[in-house]
Amino acid sequence: MRWLAFIVILLITTLLEAGNLLNVFAIGGWMIRPSILITLLVYYSFSSRSREAVICAFAIGFAADLTAPVMGPHMICFGLLGILLNQSAQVILARRAVHKAMIIFAVYFVTETFSHWLGLLKGIPAQNNYYSILFFTAVYSAVLSPVIWSILSAMSGWSSAPQKRPGRIYD
Repeated sequence: MRWLAFIVILLITTLLEAGNLLNVFAIGGWMIRPSILITLLVYYSFSSRSREAVICAFAIGFAADLTAPVMGPHMICFGLLGILLNQSAQVILARRAVHKAMIIFAVYFVTETFSHWLGLLKGIPAQNNYYSILFFTAVYSAVLSPVIWSILSAMSGWSSAPQKRPGRIYD
């Protein structure tokens, strides 16, 4: 895995999540926006080796914490779910767009629910209609996730480790 490429992709998605550019795609009165970081978490958890997936999951969680009002809950939840997804990558097959969308929906819903509960423990006041917003954001993220996944897959030649070629000696 090429870490510089991962960091660039992570910085771009973090700026998109934190900035107002995703408000162009926001729908409804609650300004529901898709979460690109969740798709990034699932993609790198499925396509990386165990050690790399753990580092990626916690880094993506830290980036999600930078976009959230409180630091800490996302890093814990993203890291643990990234480890779980990486370990279950042999069991869960995400080849079809529908399967990717269902995984993104479930991961977003679980991660944000636990992050919200951890935030409540830290003293963040409860928000009205939080679970409705959470549900519709999970649906919106799941609908857009195959498109984002395909963009990440297309960039995989640029962001993955170089492939070994026959006849070459590697250290």
